[in-house]
Amino acid sequence: MVLLTTPQQQTPVVTWEKLPDDFILPDDPVENIQQPSLAAALTDALGAANRIQPEMLVVSNFGIVANINKKTVVKAPDWLYVPRVLPVAAGVIRRSYTKC
Repeated sequence: MVLLTTPQQQTPVVTWEKLPDDFILPDDPVENIQQPSLAAALTDALGAANRIQPEMLVVSNFGIVANINKKTVVKAPDWLYVPRVLPVAAGVIRRSYTKC
């Protein structure tokens, strides 16, 4: 007799914590030589359509850092668009876009 069970998939625990001041982001090379041109074209298209607003975040070469199951994970998408982020105080350097 063989008992077949369905594997249980656990939902990862994702937390967004403030990065320590001494946290060093990896500086891996870009794998796609077309990335800078594609990122510029996407940003230019938003600008040409007059769609870029001050509350938006439009970036390339930008690290996204989260803790997944208590392990720090860093991802760097080629291009990123967020329609609305909270404003930062004048003179403050924002090291992350978390609620911290």
